[in-house]
Amino acid sequence: MSIDATAFEPAERAAADLRRLHPLTPLFRSWRLVGLAGALGLGAFRDDAAKLVWIWHALHGDAEVGIVLRAFLVVAAAAAVSVAIGWVSWRTTGFAIVAEPGEPGTLLYHRGIINRQRSQVRLKRVQSVDVNQPLVPRLLGLAAVKLDMAAGEDASVNLSYLSLSDAWALREEILRHTSVNAVDSARTATGEPVPVVPEEVIGHVETGHLVKASLLDGAWVWLLLVGWVVAVIVLGAVFGWQALAAGAAGIIPVSIAILVQLRQQVATILRDADFTVTRTQTGIRTRAGLTSTTNRTIDVDRVQALRVERPLLWRRFGWARLSVDVAGADETTGASLMPVAEDAVAVRLASDVAGEAIESGDLVGPDPRARLLDPLARRWLGVALLDHGAVSRTGWWTRTVSYVPYARVQSVSVRQGWLQRRLGLATVCLDMPNGAHRWLGPHRDAGDAADLVRRLSEAARQHRLAG
Repeated sequence: MSIDATAFEPAERAAADLRRLHPLTPLFRSWRLVGLAGALGLGAFRDDAAKLVWIWHALHGDAEVGIVLRAFLVVAAAAAVSVAIGWVSWRTTGFAIVAEPGEPGTLLYHRGIINRQRSQVRLKRVQSVDVNQPLVPRLLGLAAVKLDMAAGEDASVNLSYLSLSDAWALREEILRHTSVNAVDSARTATGEPVPVVPEEVIGHVETGHLVKASLLDGAWVWLLLVGWVVAVIVLGAVFGWQALAAGAAGIIPVSIAILVQLRQQVATILRDADFTVTRTQTGIRTRAGLTSTTNRTIDVDRVQALRVERPLLWRRFGWARLSVDVAGADETTGASLMPVAEDAVAVRLASDVAGEAIESGDLVGPDPRARLLDPLARRWLGVALLDHGAVSRTGWWTRTVSYVPYARVQSVSVRQGWLQRRLGLATVCLDMPNGAHRWLGPHRDAGDAADLVRRLSEAARQHRLAG
């Protein structure tokens, strides 16, 4: 077997001309080393811990020069070593984009000091491109470019840090090398005009609206607190102070639940504040963040699934949220396309992304025997098969409408618990790539489940062949 050496020439030429990250990058990479060195320094001075508070004594002229000198030398040495390691790491890190005319490009990414790593990322496999600005880099005008891959978080590439203008330019360059934009480039080379779609803001969430929605979404914790207080008062009034003291012991788990919910709400507000959705030439871009700003670009053709979620208390106000699943992204949350919006706005945007009205089909409910397994949510369950995708509605507290394009289905399976087997029921599942939620059609009659599996499998096969 012979190997064509010319296939490696573009990569070798690009490797010799790698682009560097921003010169301030070593400062952000070395702070962990400074912290580690500081901890080691404190361990070395553990016998003189009382004397290490030397700043106050130095102000009064009572500091021991030896202790001050030793502390200064430790800090200076730690800083010098950290900066040196960061500089060497920066010098050995670089990236380049290799592209043949009319073909999608490849990103070369070299890094590592001891263990040298050289990655080649085929840009047509990139699921989304993010431009992120954490708080401190944001103050200095820096940003990180993150490429999400279908193989999961471990396969993502994070180029941090670049100047903000360079980060946006790199994002546009990467998007031009995706499969869709490679076709546009080829058309341009043949002289055919390529229509330019101007950017259009299609959605915006006010931070005040987001705060209200977040508080309502976590109202169950406050209901838990009120219930616990009422229970403690009743126990004290009926059984005396001993029962009151026993009930008061529940303050610890209740406090933990409240703190966890508060942390989640604060994180959500900081992450999704000033949320803006923009339609661009290359897909849909979202921009959000209070302290750290995240700009995410999602190619609509690469969306694996989408969900319209309606929590119980939100339904009283006609609110919903829209999320999309992108292969390789975080499976627990997906990518938010609208953290909160009017129900009609969320459904309209979801239909725009899906390419068809996701709530246009007639939902077929589960078998009546499902009320024995899910008495609260049974009346809301249902599935519908549309022209290009399958819809499933599940949930009671949070009603979720899930849409999966047939072309993204990996496999179709049936799941039966032991109670379902005794009742002759089954749950149909659409298995998705890593990073996408599983689509479920719960509690179908066994015969109906078999027919649904056949129809879903045939639709998925036809759409994959057509694609």
